[in-house]
Amino acid sequence: MKKILFACIVLVMILGLGCTASDPELSEVSISSDNVVPGQRIFAVLNSLTDNPPMTYQWTATGGVLDVPEFTPYSTFWIAPETPGSYAITCVVTDKEKNHLTHTFNVKVRAKTLEQNLVSVGLEVITLTKETEYKTGGIWASVRDNKIRFITSKSNTESVWGYNFFTMLNRTNASTLVFTIWGVETPGNNIIELTASSASTLVCSTCLNIDTIEALAIDVNDLTTLWVGTDSALNYYNPTSNTWNNYFYAQVNDLSEGPDYVYAATNTGVYKLNYGNKEPIYGGDTCAVLAVSNGSATEVWSVVQGAIQKDGKQFGTQPPVVICSLDKDIIGNIWCGKYWWDGRLWHEVPGLESVTIVKVVASLEGLTYLLSDSGVLYRW
Repeated sequence: MKKILFACIVLVMILGLGCTASDPELSEVSISSDNVVPGQRIFAVLNSLTDNPPMTYQWTATGGVLDVPEFTPYSTFWIAPETPGSYAITCVVTDKEKNHLTHTFNVKVRAKTLEQNLVSVGLEVITLTKETEYKTGGIWASVRDNKIRFITSKSNTESVWGYNFFTMLNRTNASTLVFTIWGVETPGNNIIELTASSASTLVCSTCLNIDTIEALAIDVNDLTTLWVGTDSALNYYNPTSNTWNNYFYAQVNDLSEGPDYVYAATNTGVYKLNYGNKEPIYGGDTCAVLAVSNGSATEVWSVVQGAIQKDGKQFGTQPPVVICSLDKDIIGNIWCGKYWWDGRLWHEVPGLESVTIVKVVASLEGLTYLLSDSGVLYRW
């Protein structure tokens, strides 16, 4: 009897071991690019299945900067280092029973080169705007052939709309991925609002018919508010109530969506648009403004009468040529036209020594786009 009982116990143990969950298995492996340039941001996914949840994901890299989203730890953004070479991005997946798997993405970082004629040779690019929602996103460009293009290192997609915008703004809903583009074709009070499937017109009732709309921005504290700057006033629109209001009278040259407020560059100074205070925080005839996060504070760069200022004071070192276009790239460099400040020195994009650049946009993909006075679009 005892032998039979022992045999049953052994059989149960064997059956139990036979049902033990297996190690995690890969269910999704992808990387947005494995051939990049210094400072470029890419996206990697390593999803897995297991009978023993939950799983933990540990990402490491032999160089560059990792940025693992809090709510999707099975993915990571990676910014390539400044030194060309071969790098490895590795993820170790571990389940509750300490079973694990390891996968490595091998990425080649090549030296940066200047690219030009990103649209067809001979076609004039009118203006650019940054894709603001995708961390691996590019830019939107208005081209003289009545096309709006979305451009990244992997795409150059033409839209179906027929517009030539000289002022343009975009916003993409991060949840639905539905995008909206606001653009201005000619002087006046009309703003064209585009989505993937529709086009409509917003009529700025507080703009004068003789006004030229110079800049557009979405309020960072109220995403339903559209700021509209013209050469005589700053206005804002509330789509919920379908109402337009005038904020103040001044020549508005530029708007920047900062980390705390929208900032306006005007002929009387830089304003922080908080619905209350209408006095400039910094004075002077200002043609460009850039508000960026600096830790817990907001850093305000501006171009005032041909010179770069930082927080209202002239910056100590100036690039050889100062233009009315500023941006900050994802590794922290400040751009003014074809020059970037790395915290120590101003550098010029090689190959643009004899080219006049009128607008710069540093994309969230880590690539910088530069528009010349002749409408040639470059990428660095």
